[in-house]
Amino acid sequence: MKNRTLETYNGGRKMISNGRRGVYILSALFLLIFYGISFAQDADVQKSNWLLGVIFKFENMRDKAIADIQKYEGEIQKCDNTISKSDNIVRLAQQKGNVKAEIIAREASIKAQEARIKNREKKNSAELNKKRAEDTLAYVKNVFSDAPLHPQAHPHEIKSVITNYSGRVSIQKESGEIIDFGKNQIGLLEKGDEIVTYGNSSAELQLLEGRGSLKVGEFSRVKMEEDDKGTQILNMLKGKAHIAVEKMDEYLKMLDEKLKEYKEDISNIPEENEKFIKRLRARVQKKLEVRTQGGGGAVRGTEFLVFEDDITGTEIIVLEGSVEMKGTKGEKTIIVNAGNKGTITKDGILSETEKIDISNLERWWEK
Repeated sequence: MKNRTLETYNGGRKMISNGRRGVYILSALFLLIFYGISFAQDADVQKSNWLLGVIFKFENMRDKAIADIQKYEGEIQKCDNTISKSDNIVRLAQQKGNVKAEIIAREASIKAQEARIKNREKKNSAELNKKRAEDTLAYVKNVFSDAPLHPQAHPHEIKSVITNYSGRVSIQKESGEIIDFGKNQIGLLEKGDEIVTYGNSSAELQLLEGRGSLKVGEFSRVKMEEDDKGTQILNMLKGKAHIAVEKMDEYLKMLDEKLKEYKEDISNIPEENEKFIKRLRARVQKKLEVRTQGGGGAVRGTEFLVFEDDITGTEIIVLEGSVEMKGTKGEKTIIVNAGNKGTITKDGILSETEKIDISNLERWWEK
């Protein structure tokens, strides 16, 4: 039987069958499909990577909480050992009639019991922090699985992400549309959006790729804005808010360490995403300002409270770091340092700073 195709080349003969041609075609199709899937995955990575800063922050919070839990478990065990030893000494001292040794051992046992109670409270707090961090991580990582609910939202337009809330919270769009966050579950705020809270409600948001955080108290309205220079602006329309911004050098150090870890896994940050990494670093270095009816404040790696009232005006209490305040009337500015408060009337008149005892403040933002 004759061969279908016989070709002599450079003194050699090579058979090419229809079956082999089919294999070549299938191989080519496979490669095309493979690269198509790879490109699609890269597109998905690019789409979701803008939340890496927030993810990094909560991974650190989770890891710290885990380390704290282990530490407090160790302290509790030490307390248990001390209590057990002290109780044995008490029994021996009673048998021998050694009153002094008995008193010393009882005091040691009481102190160890008190320390155990405190360490258990700290452990419980760390476990709560771990759960919150894990819940937030799960939420943020799944945000884009519900992307059809926000087809108009693009990464470069998002100014903050709601990571936790209680009670009734809504988002008011510039168009006037009001979205009940409890029904929507996609807490992505764009430029011009307002976060609105009602009675016995609160909302926690992440800003500046996780470098900044905002907790809005009940009966409050905060509008997300941005100026021509890219400075992110929190326009405090009414109510109260707790704002914390990490120091730039500390946050960039954490960011670089996390990016190095993620870089080892090509599924997280492929080589093609080097430009994204540069953009991420640029975004976290943007400035943040708070504006109110009578003026505002420039934030410098700090922690502070803002209270806005239609009658009394603005009050800013600095817990850590400093805030530069300026009213709408005059050119005067003041620096409010930790343990002090600054006030601006609704007409824009700025007052001198006032020393306060921050230990007496009701820490509503921690609840």
